[in-house]
Amino acid sequence: MIFSILHFLGGYCKVVLNGGGQERFLNICVSKQILLWKLTRKDSHYIFFISRAGMEELEEISAKTGCSYRIICKKGLPFLFHRYRKRKILLAAFLFSAVSLYVMSLFLWQIQAVGCRSHSEEEILDYLEEQGIKSGRRLSEISCHALEEQIRRDYKDIAWVSCDLKGTLLTVTIKETLDKEAVQAETADVPCNLIAAKKGTIDSIVVRSGSAMVKKGDKVKRGDVLISGEVGLYDDSGTLTETALVKAEGSILAITKIKYEDSFSMLHYVKKHTGRSFDLFQILAGEKLISLPGKKETYRYYDEETKQHILHIGPQLYLPLSLYVTTRSECQIQEKTYTEEQAVKEAEKRLSVFLQEYKEQGVEIIDNKVRITCGEGVCRAKGKIIVREPFGKIQEISQ
Repeated sequence: MIFSILHFLGGYCKVVLNGGGQERFLNICVSKQILLWKLTRKDSHYIFFISRAGMEELEEISAKTGCSYRIICKKGLPFLFHRYRKRKILLAAFLFSAVSLYVMSLFLWQIQAVGCRSHSEEEILDYLEEQGIKSGRRLSEISCHALEEQIRRDYKDIAWVSCDLKGTLLTVTIKETLDKEAVQAETADVPCNLIAAKKGTIDSIVVRSGSAMVKKGDKVKRGDVLISGEVGLYDDSGTLTETALVKAEGSILAITKIKYEDSFSMLHYVKKHTGRSFDLFQILAGEKLISLPGKKETYRYYDEETKQHILHIGPQLYLPLSLYVTTRSECQIQEKTYTEEQAVKEAEKRLSVFLQEYKEQGVEIIDNKVRITCGEGVCRAKGKIIVREPFGKIQEISQ
């Protein structure tokens, strides 16, 4: 990338080399340290790129070796200036663009949060905005060291954070989990109970701290205490002398029921794409969205997909501009009706997706008592799902 920029600034040419002594011609160029690149052999001649400075010596080398050369094209800034040297408005526009680019490079335009887990990227970006770190902030006003210290103070569960400011891009890299144990240790002495969040039947209970208030097979309702944070202290005679408050801890599994209800019309629509499409282009400058001229067609039915491209020069010089490309693809809508068998399969598929979400949370499905019926153009699924799941939530004890 950097070499392409340097070649463009200095100017370069594409050359075709013909005649005898071509290898000698190239060897002399190497001995004179003339830079040639993308050298390729085609039939009886060579094609290569050479810098504008190297072009000045080709005439002498050509006369010495008896070769002939022909310039196919000239590219780069010097040739561009020479071509449009009489067009003062174009030159002024170029200078204005160069100055604008320099001014924009003095501000922050893009922020990235890396390593987010329990804290989402959106949460970190919102926090940075509250601290005044947002698009449009002058780079000279941002202290990466101070920002790192502030994040550590405000997020106790972030073990390590690094802020890297390059170009107009700020990258905030965080590592979590290490300090979560320390956070738990800080709250270890806070007395609390474990209580039932809903109705259920206790399947197993293992107490690590506190006093068990239920046993396997007990039916509990919402708010019942499962493990109490009140622990009695007794003397040798078995008399209660004192009650200590601790943080109740344990592993509880309970059998619970999940109500499930779903319905959908057996009349549905199927899309078929025709292959015709067109793109709409828009530029977002700050908060203003500008539509660009282009081909527009009218479709009765179409799918629409929009992609955002943040404009930048190289990997680090971001600009306060975004290009939105909206693709509209024409489609035809066909009306169809599920057969009863197809409707049942669709209902089972929707139920399977619902159950999978619970399984990913560590819930074990014991029994499925959902009944699927079809009638009056509607497919209905209704019933209860019996599950075994981790049970209990924390309730702090007022001292």
